Amino acid sequence: MQEINFDSQDIIKSEIDAPKKKRFSKFRSWYNNLSHNQKYVFWISSIIVVVFILGVISILIILFRPNSSPVQANNKIPKVSLYQKEKLPPAPKKVVDPLDGVYVSPSVLNRPPLAVMIENSLSARPQSGLNEADLVYEAQVEGDITRFMAVFLQNTPNLIGPIRSARLYYISWAQGLGAIYTHWGGNIYALQDLQNNNIPNINALTMGSSGTSCSAATFVFCRLDTRYAPHNGYGNTQNIWALAQSQGLYSSLTLGKNETPYTFANTPKQSQLGPNNSSISIYFDNGVTPYAVNWVYNQANNDYERYNGGSLQTDALTQQPLVTKNVVVMYVTGYTESYPGEGTTEAAAPIWVLNTVSSGNAYIFNNGQETKATWSKTSNNSRMTFTDSNGNPIKFQRGQIWFEVIEPQTGSFTYTK
Repeated sequence: MQEINFDSQDIIKSEIDAPKKKRFSKFRSWYNNLSHNQKYVFWISSIIVVVFILGVISILIILFRPNSSPVQANNKIPKVSLYQKEKLPPAPKKVVDPLDGVYVSPSVLNRPPLAVMIENSLSARPQSGLNEADLVYEAQVEGDITRFMAVFLQNTPNLIGPIRSARLYYISWAQGLGAIYTHWGGNIYALQDLQNNNIPNINALTMGSSGTSCSAATFVFCRLDTRYAPHNGYGNTQNIWALAQSQGLYSSLTLGKNETPYTFANTPKQSQLGPNNSSISIYFDNGVTPYAVNWVYNQANNDYERYNGGSLQTDALTQQPLVTKNVVVMYVTGYTESYPGEGTTEAAAPIWVLNTVSSGNAYIFNNGQETKATWSKTSNNSRMTFTDSNGNPIKFQRGQIWFEVIEPQTGSFTYTK
């Protein structure tokens, strides 16, 4: 009889799998007997049950999870983002310069304006620093020559000049601005006015600067090697301000003390600007040519280029043309005073004086257009004001204002569109 061998493991496995096969065969038979819709309902129901069970398990895990963090519940943990933007420091605040309407750093207003006398004789040209002034006043002095008073606040040029002597009417304009009047000597009437009325001023002639070279490291006033006296006196604005502060001039003079800021307007649209190359021609003393001035309007830049004695006037350091945003032509009456001279060094001669505390006609030029106005100054310590025919303040463009002061008996101007 043939012997049959059985693998004991196969027997055990078959015995175990038999009930499973029976159970799955019953399920398959039941499932196969379901209709299509019943099968669809079966699977949807199964998914819902599974999702429900998983949801219950998740809730139980959250509720009964132990607190492993030592941070107390009321402490907020900041959210960390890989894309979190870096916080930049706030932009520095800007304030309006009350002289020319330009937006500047607030620290600029911690100092008073600096009003500097600058020469305009033929030997003084080209000058340095005029383009960086907030305001420039030009008027006639003796000998048919004009002279500037450049007023600085926001800019601090390292070299300004040539600096020349004081005159009464420039002092009055500086007083109305609350400015430190800076000059190189002066006639007897101007020097007496500065002393008798305690007007804050710095006189380069008394600073021992006659031999100081402009190449010195920390000069306040200096003599430029390439010019000859008296057309070679220059100054450094930062060092002049520092000297004024050390002399206590800041405590007696603050910006805004006598200051009524002008009204400033934003630049109009290009279509609203006046004609390009319109010009203003100014004569100070019966048409003397070397000091005749022409301002020519540049519509592209919305400013005016200056011509003096028929030539384009430029800055000595930058070689850039002198330009301004606003030109004010104003009539101011004047007269002469007898100047006794200074002993044997200077003969007696008449000196020129303007009536600054008064009022008169003015013509404002900006944006290539002309506006007739009235100027008024009620005291030496008040600033000049400008109003239109309706009594409203004149609106200036933000930027430098250049005042051209002419005497009605000897001076004149024309405007060509």
